[in-house]
Amino acid sequence: MCKRLFENTNPRHSVQISKDGKQSKLQDVPKENNVFCKKCETKFEKLETYFSRVLIEINSPQNAVRNYTIVPTEKQDLLYCDDITPSLFYLFFYSLLWRASISKHILFDTFKIGTDVQEELRSFLNLNLFDTQKELLLNARTISKIPAYYTCFIKPKNRTRGIFSAYNSAPNSFSIYTVDYVLFFYTKEKDCLPAHKLYGNINNETIKVVIADDENWQTLNKLVVQNMLEYKTAGNSKQK
Repeated sequence: MCKRLFENTNPRHSVQISKDGKQSKLQDVPKENNVFCKKCETKFEKLETYFSRVLIEINSPQNAVRNYTIVPTEKQDLLYCDDITPSLFYLFFYSLLWRASISKHILFDTFKIGTDVQEELRSFLNLNLFDTQKELLLNARTISKIPAYYTCFIKPKNRTRGIFSAYNSAPNSFSIYTVDYVLFFYTKEKDCLPAHKLYGNINNETIKVVIADDENWQTLNKLVVQNMLEYKTAGNSKQK
């Protein structure tokens, strides 16, 4: 999900901005070794392999094997993933959120979802990930109890490249930016933005993906930089 971070850059590099505003060159996607045992790595791999194909289809639904429906709304279009078991999406979303939260990598330094929620997501993943993709898909159809949190998944309309980042935008609000997508996650309903509640996902129903136009997509990505600058300013004020 980070490959396009270095697209059309020569020499290959990107710029990494730390939470205190310091810039450094980044020449490869963030990696963290030896986090899981081999058995758990295999389980995550089966889920990731499945979604690597799904994400390609979401970017080009006209060439997809599975069925997707695009529904225009007043603000932006919505893409419905008709043929994909919704619980699979929650496994994928929660795997991203949980791994980002437990990570020791500097990129995820400001991304922590709280001990109780983190443990709930870990248990959900541990119970429903399997060694084979066949078992994973069969089990997904029978999952009835999914941790009930609001998520909103957004992609750009014209495949406009974004940034890679993960941070807490508020005590109960979280964001993961993955170059081609943004995932918003809320642990409290009262903190979920109205638009994200309206266009996002909460129940075990057909997953919808918001298709943002170029202007909205650029605004989303600029918000990350703005939040970093505000974080740095607030930190400097406290030191003074």
